[in-house]
Amino acid sequence: MMISVAALQAPLGQGLSLEDKLHLIRHRPDFVCLPEYFYIRPTDQTYDDGAPLIESRLAELEHLSKDLACTIIGGTMPHPVNGGYGNIATVFNRGAVVGAYQKVNPFGREEQRGIVPGSEYRVFDIDGIRIGILICADVLNPQSFTELARLNVDIIFVPTVSPYRTSDTVFEKDQRDTSIFVAGAQRACAYIVKTCGTGSLFGGALQGRSGIFAPWGILRRVPPDSEDKKLLLSAVLDINEIREFKRMMAPDELRVSEGTSHEQ
Repeated sequence: MMISVAALQAPLGQGLSLEDKLHLIRHRPDFVCLPEYFYIRPTDQTYDDGAPLIESRLAELEHLSKDLACTIIGGTMPHPVNGGYGNIATVFNRGAVVGAYQKVNPFGREEQRGIVPGSEYRVFDIDGIRIGILICADVLNPQSFTELARLNVDIIFVPTVSPYRTSDTVFEKDQRDTSIFVAGAQRACAYIVKTCGTGSLFGGALQGRSGIFAPWGILRRVPPDSEDKKLLLSAVLDINEIREFKRMMAPDELRVSEGTSHEQ
């Protein structure tokens, strides 16, 4: 079973242009992942500023998933929850909402700004493909990958924002991609599709290093000279291959039966 996936690396707060939509239609992906905080505008100072736009943005993505006849992991948006905001990624499939995942591991200033941790990892079964979501700093906790391995995930989508680091070297970037994402794919026995935002978030500059990973290595990655650019990173993934890898490599204790309460 061959599945086409796409990571749309794009500036935060600009939404999807007609050119973006036409580009996606041309590639005909089965799954599209957008960046973390995709709709937070450069002028926004707090999560409150974007709250009035949530419903219209969700409706836009729901409609787009119908037009593209695909599944969209809609980046993330800060949703009001008890005690503050949840950093939530919503999944849309062909014009319908499938479900949502709330970031379990907020990082840095997120909690100071009012982000409330989610309580569970989830997978969503879409046309026989089991997808999971980790949001940015979730990947810094190796247990996140173990939890999704227990849920027999096939593909993990990772909406992300990464702060721009003036002294970052290519070697250091390679090391992080290998130690976090290739190692995470090995732990989860799954593919990983990481989608980064560019531009800025609450005044802090970002760098995009979107990538597509397998347990056996880096499949596709944005080159260092394009980390500030909007672009579409895509790949065709062999689901049978990753399931065979899982069958051979995953310990039995990392399996759960169908119908788990964590599954939508």
